[in-house]
Amino acid sequence: PIYISSNNSNQKRYGLGGPSASASELTAALRRKSDGRAAVAIIRVVGLQSEHKIKSNPNNEVQYLVQFKSHDYPIEAFRGAVCLLGGNASGGKKKGLVGAKGSGGDVTPLDTLKRELNEELLSPDWVNAIQEKNVIDDSKLGKTLYNTTSLPAATVNTDESDNNSKFEDGRFPGTVRYLGTTLHSHTAKLIDKPDPYAFFCALYEITIGIDQLPHSILHPVGATIQEGRLALLTQDQLLQHAKYSWGYEYTMETYFGKEATNKHEGASVSDVLNENIWKTTSWVPLT
Repeated sequence: PIYISSNNSNQKRYGLGGPSASASELTAALRRKSDGRAAVAIIRVVGLQSEHKIKSNPNNEVQYLVQFKSHDYPIEAFRGAVCLLGGNASGGKKKGLVGAKGSGGDVTPLDTLKRELNEELLSPDWVNAIQEKNVIDDSKLGKTLYNTTSLPAATVNTDESDNNSKFEDGRFPGTVRYLGTTLHSHTAKLIDKPDPYAFFCALYEITIGIDQLPHSILHPVGATIQEGRLALLTQDQLLQHAKYSWGYEYTMETYFGKEATNKHEGASVSDVLNENIWKTTSWVPLT
């Protein structure tokens, strides 16, 4: 089954790489002559779901926290489509924005990711606890299969009541990995704009426990989030049934090492070979 939170909010805020930029920011981004920038995360949710009265799938497998774009999303082709959580880099002065001293803007991809996750998920403790020094750089593993890790294997506890059975690859709740940067390109026809658009996307993987899920997933009746709908999906649902926005179908099939069924014509994703690109160029694009 697919578990989806309700949304009664009148706020409509949209993003290229995630759900938390305003409609005007989306328009401005699409008008840029330079490529945009976004930071998003594949959020793995591990743990025994029966503890929180969420029906377990047969194998109690890892599930993934994603967002469905709203029915009135500005780009028609992406309405109702799955999007990874995160969003666009910003240089503007927004309340609570992380960035350089006195600049009021994002400095790094992780700044962008944390700010966007805090906006979308209402500042959970696990987002605020993420520190750059603790992020594991697995970008050097290559992009043929993101869902591998350089972390050492952990001791597996076979006791059914213990969640350690889900952590045998070392990815305990709180583990954050940087998986690399890709370039997402979209034709003008797909996004229904005069010009094509592309953005650099910094991809992270975050593992959280079932008890760290947003309230709107654990208790969906009457719950709201700022924009869109949150959902927990399995690997099979992500690959076989979901349709995607902004080229993330290619991200997910690379991550799992299996082909995704639904793909947009006019969307493509390519590797960024120089992983030091953000050290030599500004993270926030010129407007």
